[in-house]
Amino acid sequence: MFPRSGLPMSSIPLMILCFFVLTVAGLDESAVEKIETTESKNENPAVLEITASQDLEGIEAGSTPSLICKLNVPGQIWWTSNGKNLTTIKDFDSGGRLDIKQASRNDTGDYKCMAQTVDGELLKKDVHIRVIEPGRITAGEDIRAKVMESANLTCLMHGYPLSQFTWLKGNDSESTDHWKDFTTITQINETLTLLTLEFESLTRKDNGTYICKARDYSGEISAYRHLFVIDVPKVSIDFMKAVGAGSIFLNWTVNDGNEPIKEYVIQHMKNGTNQYQYYSKQIGGGNSSYVLRGFESGTAYQIGISATNTVGTSHVRLDPRWITTLEKDPIFVPKVSVNGVTENSITIGWTVPPPDLKEHVHYYNLMVTHGDQKREAVYPAQPFTVYAFVDLDPDTTYKFKIAACSEYTKECGNWSIEVNGTTLDGVASPPQNLSVNCRFDNISSSSFISITWDHPEKSNGVITRYNIQLIGIARFKNGMGRLDIDTWGPQNWSVKKNSTHFNQIPANTNYTVRVNGVTRSRTPGKDAVGNCTTPITIPDRDSLNMRSWRKIENQGKQLFKLYLPRITERNGPICCYRVYLVKLAPRKSVTDLPPPEEINVYSYQYAHNSPSGGAYVAETFDSDRLIPEIFLGDGESFNSSSMCNKCIGLRPKAAPPVLHFVPEVSTTISALNTTPATTTTSVTWTTTPAPTTSSPTTQKIETTIANLIDNNHTETVERRKRENMATQKTKGNDGSSELPSFTAQDGFLDENSNYTGFIEVIVFGNQDQLLPAYSNYFNPLYGGLDPVAVVSVEVTTLSVILQISIALILIIIILLIALCVLHRYTKRAQQRGEEIITLRNSFRHLCRSLRGRHQLVAASPPDMPPIPKGELLQAYLERHRDSDYGFQHEFELLPDRFTDRTTRASEARENLYKNRYPDIKCYDQTRVRLAQMDGICGSDYINANFVLGYKERKKFICAQGPMENTVCDYWRMIWEQHLELILMLTNLEEYSKTKCAKYWPDKGETKNFGDITVEHVRERAYSDYVVRELKMTRLGERDARTIIQYHFLVWKDFMAPEHPHAILRFIKRVNEAYSLEKGPILVHCSAGVGRTGTLVALDSLLQQLAEEGQVSIFNTVCDLRHQRNFLVQSLKQYIFTYRALMEMAQYGDTEIPASQLKTTVTRLRQRDNGKEKCRMEEEYDKINSVLEDRKSFSVGGGEENKSKNRSELIIPYDRNRVILTPVPGREHSTYINASFIEGYDNSESFVITQDPLDTTIADFWRMISEQCISTIVMLSDLNEGPRKCPRYWPDDDAAYDHIRVRYIQSESCPYYTRREFCVSNTKTDESVVVTQYQYHGWPTVEGEVPEVTRGLIELVNQTLTNDTESSGSLVVHCSYGSDRSSMFVALSILVQQLRTEKRVDIFTTTKKLRSQRHGMISTFAQYEFLHRAIVNYSDLHNLADDEPAS
Repeated sequence: MFPRSGLPMSSIPLMILCFFVLTVAGLDESAVEKIETTESKNENPAVLEITASQDLEGIEAGSTPSLICKLNVPGQIWWTSNGKNLTTIKDFDSGGRLDIKQASRNDTGDYKCMAQTVDGELLKKDVHIRVIEPGRITAGEDIRAKVMESANLTCLMHGYPLSQFTWLKGNDSESTDHWKDFTTITQINETLTLLTLEFESLTRKDNGTYICKARDYSGEISAYRHLFVIDVPKVSIDFMKAVGAGSIFLNWTVNDGNEPIKEYVIQHMKNGTNQYQYYSKQIGGGNSSYVLRGFESGTAYQIGISATNTVGTSHVRLDPRWITTLEKDPIFVPKVSVNGVTENSITIGWTVPPPDLKEHVHYYNLMVTHGDQKREAVYPAQPFTVYAFVDLDPDTTYKFKIAACSEYTKECGNWSIEVNGTTLDGVASPPQNLSVNCRFDNISSSSFISITWDHPEKSNGVITRYNIQLIGIARFKNGMGRLDIDTWGPQNWSVKKNSTHFNQIPANTNYTVRVNGVTRSRTPGKDAVGNCTTPITIPDRDSLNMRSWRKIENQGKQLFKLYLPRITERNGPICCYRVYLVKLAPRKSVTDLPPPEEINVYSYQYAHNSPSGGAYVAETFDSDRLIPEIFLGDGESFNSSSMCNKCIGLRPKAAPPVLHFVPEVSTTISALNTTPATTTTSVTWTTTPAPTTSSPTTQKIETTIANLIDNNHTETVERRKRENMATQKTKGNDGSSELPSFTAQDGFLDENSNYTGFIEVIVFGNQDQLLPAYSNYFNPLYGGLDPVAVVSVEVTTLSVILQISIALILIIIILLIALCVLHRYTKRAQQRGEEIITLRNSFRHLCRSLRGRHQLVAASPPDMPPIPKGELLQAYLERHRDSDYGFQHEFELLPDRFTDRTTRASEARENLYKNRYPDIKCYDQTRVRLAQMDGICGSDYINANFVLGYKERKKFICAQGPMENTVCDYWRMIWEQHLELILMLTNLEEYSKTKCAKYWPDKGETKNFGDITVEHVRERAYSDYVVRELKMTRLGERDARTIIQYHFLVWKDFMAPEHPHAILRFIKRVNEAYSLEKGPILVHCSAGVGRTGTLVALDSLLQQLAEEGQVSIFNTVCDLRHQRNFLVQSLKQYIFTYRALMEMAQYGDTEIPASQLKTTVTRLRQRDNGKEKCRMEEEYDKINSVLEDRKSFSVGGGEENKSKNRSELIIPYDRNRVILTPVPGREHSTYINASFIEGYDNSESFVITQDPLDTTIADFWRMISEQCISTIVMLSDLNEGPRKCPRYWPDDDAAYDHIRVRYIQSESCPYYTRREFCVSNTKTDESVVVTQYQYHGWPTVEGEVPEVTRGLIELVNQTLTNDTESSGSLVVHCSYGSDRSSMFVALSILVQQLRTEKRVDIFTTTKKLRSQRHGMISTFAQYEFLHRAIVNYSDLHNLADDEPAS
């Protein structure tokens, strides 16, 4: 081996010689490679490198640091200290690790890493280790001492190294130097120090909280000590007021000297005397105000006060002011009057006190009574003396009285004289004992319904009439054989009695009857609902006679071709069709035949052998196998009618007889091995024309059969299939043997006879009845060649030319007439000043007018009654049944077009390119007309219509979103119409498609649109919308105008928001900004009909709901569509309108401004008289009854994932669960019990998850890495047990699958512990620093909430501050991922809402959270905590004085 220092010069010739010898000897190349390897090794000298898991100068006591010594060449490594070898763990190929377990101060010292290479070279490297003790302070007791006594405050500090020992009082950092002279530092041992603050003689100013501080290796440690200096109390009078002829109100402030006050002593001196007297009554220590009585009227007094505690009595504090008692007691009895009444409220007013008594009246006690019922209320004194008692019973007389009260004396004066007030009639309860009967009248052959009911249990007034609504629905097979649904009605009428009936209604229909009482208030009461179904009956005669037949020739034979269309089964299900042929006797006509239902029926053979002819069954068809074109007389019959066979066996019975099957003769039949027998068969069919509910119909077949054998029926006849036939027909000839007399047999026609026929239809009736129906006789046809047809007529060429000429002349005449009509139509249009109609357009208009109303959808929609506020929920639920069938039906009744509306301007050629969608056009009668520009045709056009709101108080302009080529027109319209408010309901791009052009400049920029300049002044973002302020000017105009744009962000095209509260809040903000002076409101989405119409409809209906207590949703949308087409465009938007109004009626407006937060929460905690629950509890009960669509949680509830859930009740919904990246080779690896939760800005700001199980810790860290989580909030206890959270993070470093987690540091804060981890993905080499906050302030008792809100507020503040710096979600976990987590998330959302909007909506936030995961805010205690917490947050940050943001 070569020396390490390199090769000396003397060895070079020797190397050359060796190399030459080896080459010549032919040695292989491996020897040369070995030499080269040796050279390279010597070029890389051996080096030791030491790395440590902690800073060697600050290893934390109790931890297990690792020191790794690595050698860059092969060799052996070991560790020594003080000459002794230490346990060394082999690490990698050339490394040795030293673990110092449970490091202590004794481990401080020098350590040496020794190494020996394979070449025998020795290496060593020294390191010094210092073990530190983290600083902590042992809690000491608070000190209580009297004035002038001595006292010492102590702090026992553990740790090493410790320095900078100081005391300070409160948070006054400047007091540190002052307390140095009184501080003693005693070093007990290396890790224990006693810090003492000495007081030789205590004074009052020494009272307070002191902080002892020191600095350890990591930073500052501190602890609080309280010093209570006990002394006699100090008291001073703040306020005095004469409140009566001998009474004085006194208010004072006291410093209790850190001991409770036992009593107060009052002294008083009358003016004119010089001696103080003691007040006779003892005043308890809990008072801070008192009314002194027993003084002389109109006399001045001077008053002093002293206080006593366990230390002693204070000095008497004499107030220098003289207070004079009143000459007489202030007495005021208000006069009450009834100012207004409604069905459930009465508003009263009363007189105000005279000026000299106003200062003595601070509030009023109000009382209302009715019989044994009594309710009271308190109303503060103010100039506006009006109060409304609500929730009263309708049509009820109440008595009212009021007393004026003083806040000073806590007493009220005499009650006022009672006045009476009577509420108006209200809404009647449903009528009782509703009876609905559907029947069939045999005389009139029609169905009718009879309805009876009793008086409502609570009429709530005088019933003036009853409203009845009748709606029917039938499901049946239509004339095409398809399942169809027919809706009848609704029919509405009113009666004054308790019964009614309705005649001539369709059969086989399920009817729903609604009956409600109407009181003098004219408001419909609640509905009583009943159902019945009209009986099945036979098809109407017109349907039976919709058939025709004619004669055709086939292969020299005459046949009848019968067109038999399917009969609609609207009146009842049809089981069988029968075709009867009747061979007429010579010189007989149809008029000589009895009615079809009374004719005798024979066999084919009998009818053709008998000289008098007869009727026979030619064809039978089941309802499902009916053939529309039937050939009669071709010798083929169907015989596969199984249903028809059943119908025969079950034919009804009634007199008189209907059809008689008559055998042709008595036939003698020879049977094998039997004696001859005569068989006579008599088959009788009877029926009744229609069913009744009272007299059931039956059927009887009488048959006398000895033996029935047909020996002649032995030959098998060849069968063939006919085209378009579903079944086979049996071939027969005239001479063939007979089939049984009731079997269809279509034999050949008699060429010398006339024929007629009829159709029989059998209907399945009620209760297994069979109902037959018959058509009229067919027109007679001759069975052979017609006599006229025998004569051969030669059709000449001249006749053909003549026919063609006549046809051409007729066509020319028709065209001339059409052109004349068009000319007159065009002329009238020009006279009206409309645009010129081209020939092409004229044809289109003519065709449309010819089609008439066939293109209109519900051109005359029904006038539906309004829905009272209290019935909106029921109305929504009824329409929501059967997959929204009620909504679908009602939506389809909405009109699409109107006969009195035209769209010529939108269809003009010059305007077509200005329409975003070809089917969304403007009505000419309501369109917005722009000022004409230089006579340019179409320059007055923009796709926008005027639309009137509720009672025409508000005007809207509903427009399509501007396109790139119409933005200038858009700003022209805004300028010309003097618009100040714009509501934008679409995003610029949705579903990767442009929905609206950007018609405003970016923030801080200015942009020109034609001769109009627009400047973007400012904008502010809220949770669901953005408010932009724009300033516009026009060339040649002096004034500048301010435009406010409200841009709603979370509403996709054709869809409806999942929760109505966002759009309801948006409408509320707009109405707060609106005034009549601001002109119409411009509303647009993309097309300007769907979302735009929904918002306008909601705005109108919300006003109607507030003013009238009822809404006319259908009628309102119809009225809006009459002003602009397709407003409220989709079914989802129509349903959303119902739901938004239903929720507003159910829950009302639950937003609370910051300025009213405290008073509102106080009011919510109050309990109304006679109620067991306070208003806040009632509000929470409403949340529990919220109507939500069922959501699937099939993945988390699957058998394969059950072991990953802590609770079967808390499982994430499929739609918002966190989905992990699949792990190859591991099934079901995408599931974790975690849900994305929407934050204030509607993004997935939070992830709520359960505490990790031992088996799901790896999944937890995978989620943290994949979702780029930077903050974790832990709200659970760290311990063993089913409800406790395992320690899912390492002390140092750990790997979970491909995720490596490394502990960085931790910090103890007053309410939580803060930890930092580095989370790395070894597959992608991506790392993220994760901060974990473990909250310590939750009660250990399950289900309880923290008593103090400050801790959770601080944690929310901290996490929200951190969250603004990261883009990922914030993970919150507790035991099941429910109660505690939901409270934290709810409070975070409310804090953001309060900061941004200066208002909160706790009710809506809770309701929305509960729709996203099971178990959220599941108790009233949690709901009440949110109210307390947000009030405290508002107080801490002084938000109560801020005005709400718009």
